[in-house]
Amino acid sequence: MLTSILQNSAAMLNAKPMRNAAKWATENRVMPPGSPIPGPFDTNTTPYMLPVCDAFTSPLYTRITFVMGTQMGKSATMQNVMGWKLDDDPAPIIYVGPTESNINNVVEPKMVEMFKEAKSLWVKYDKKSTKHKKRIAGVSLRFAWAGSATELASDSAVITLVDELDRPDENATGEGDLAEIAEARGDAYTDSKLGLTSTPTHGLVSSFVHSETGVTHWTPSGREKVSSPIWLQWEKGTRHEWAVPCPHCDEYFIPRSELLWWPGKGTEEECTPAQSVKLARLVCPVCGDQIDNKHRQAMNAKGVGLAPGQSVSSYSDGGVIFSQGSKELIRPFHSAIHPIEDNNHFSIWVSGLCSFSAKKSYGFLARKLLEAQQTGNPNSLLSVYNTGFGEIYAIAGDAPQWEEVYSLRSDYQSGQVPEGFDSLVCTVDVQKNRLYYVIRAWRAGMSSRLIEWGELWGDTDKPEVWNELAEFLEQEWDGQQIKLMGVDAGYRTDEVFAFVRRFKGRVRALMGFERLPKPFRMVKLEVDNKGKTRKHGDKRWDFDTMIAKAWVHGRVRWPQGKEGDWLIPSDITEEYCKHIVAEEFNEETGKWSQVAKRNDYLDCEGMQYMCARMLRIDRKKTPQVEDESKGNNEDEKPQVDIQVDESQVPRKKTPTKRKRKPRKRDGFVSRYRK
Repeated sequence: MLTSILQNSAAMLNAKPMRNAAKWATENRVMPPGSPIPGPFDTNTTPYMLPVCDAFTSPLYTRITFVMGTQMGKSATMQNVMGWKLDDDPAPIIYVGPTESNINNVVEPKMVEMFKEAKSLWVKYDKKSTKHKKRIAGVSLRFAWAGSATELASDSAVITLVDELDRPDENATGEGDLAEIAEARGDAYTDSKLGLTSTPTHGLVSSFVHSETGVTHWTPSGREKVSSPIWLQWEKGTRHEWAVPCPHCDEYFIPRSELLWWPGKGTEEECTPAQSVKLARLVCPVCGDQIDNKHRQAMNAKGVGLAPGQSVSSYSDGGVIFSQGSKELIRPFHSAIHPIEDNNHFSIWVSGLCSFSAKKSYGFLARKLLEAQQTGNPNSLLSVYNTGFGEIYAIAGDAPQWEEVYSLRSDYQSGQVPEGFDSLVCTVDVQKNRLYYVIRAWRAGMSSRLIEWGELWGDTDKPEVWNELAEFLEQEWDGQQIKLMGVDAGYRTDEVFAFVRRFKGRVRALMGFERLPKPFRMVKLEVDNKGKTRKHGDKRWDFDTMIAKAWVHGRVRWPQGKEGDWLIPSDITEEYCKHIVAEEFNEETGKWSQVAKRNDYLDCEGMQYMCARMLRIDRKKTPQVEDESKGNNEDEKPQVDIQVDESQVPRKKTPTKRKRKPRKRDGFVSRYRK
């Protein structure tokens, strides 16, 4: 009996001290050459991850969600959690990546590399382990991915980790919500935990100033305005945010993109993106002073996690005083205290402005944001806000009113091409008994002017209406001909391709899709819609309708006179304006929904944007910029916009000047066949 007590006492004395994943990584991991920061793992570079590591050890939490952009240390933290658990308290773990390719080519090799780095793990590693199932210290580490229902259902786990939750489709497993499926893997264990992380994606969010603390926080939006799965998970949790002290007033605040400043921001005197790299600053919302990027690391070193209703102030060189309700608690830096409201789901958001990466400076982020704002490209803005700042972004935002479209009238009339606009584009939406068309003039810098719009009536399975459309390609508007015509091939597909073949090189068949990996792509069609082999090897240009329509709605609120403006003639009709706002984006479903009977001109305008991109008008410099850069680019050859096979282009007739027909101002612009 005495011997047993002495043995147990000796075991307790020799037992490893309680530590979290960050402490384990500091003592065991050595990052290989080629890593962002090679050498012994230093958790001080990512202090905002310390509250996450604490949450995994705390009995208060069963679910841990951490949200941030790229180059923030999310994946490294998940690796640390796995290494810590397998080494200090071995138990089954499931790691869920976004794709099988990601698991095979990135995650699994990095984990094996980590096992080799940590000697205490390598001696416990079963060398007979398979690629997707490792055995360490007698327990399993299972690798799964979002589309692998079998892999996800294979094992139970004490810890289940889901990386990049927003990347897979919502129902990639075919069984429902990925987070819920993953959490179910721990049902057999009373102490199971679920870890979720990702760069956020789509959503509309605002901020509010807490009435008691004066701290600005994100306002919960809910599913009706947010489609980003990780952001919705964050909203369900404690809603902590990473706060840092201002180096000037020592008051804590939560950095976010709206606090990033550069000279002339939002005015006509705005600096260039290149200038913003050196001139950008972060503005303290408390004292209003500008903060240089050189203070970023020191601010992070004193950072803490703050939930709504909490405030914090400096206590000493090693800690802070948290205030919550009537209580005050002294805690070390990098802490996060449990909120008054009981919640077993710890969640924290960290701004990209706090990234450990030296590259992601205030100036770097300012340049990226300013460039995206100047182009107005919804995809670019989404990317900058998501990956750069770690914020959700609504590609479409609130739908404009038709009166806002009507207010974009300029001082020219339909049929006239304002000076300086040298690229005419015509887009056509095909219906059963008519063709809707829009003709718009573009110039470098993506400014554009609506020239003509209307309907060509006639059965679209008959040649007459297509012959009438063909006349457009021989006509002129103030001495200019149509440079590119895009025709929607989603309806009357065979008729559209027959028309495209007649004018190969000047006309393209377009097809809209809800989501594509890039704004547009060219595909070669080998078979027709009946499954028969195509003799002509037709080409179709697919485009992302979500981006196209969001761009149009974004241009409605684009400042007039600013490069990239989108204007309409003085004699525009109300019907055209109402078409433009006939759809609105639903963040909950992630899709556009029609809210009015006709939306054909919106479709045409969306195709206009994509055609302009195909012509690379978005890459052309404005005349002013070209003049400034002539000295450095004298030998640069102009870029060819469209490859035209002269042998396949019908002989052109002498261009005929466009005869404008009288317009009826009480309805849609129509041209009837007689």
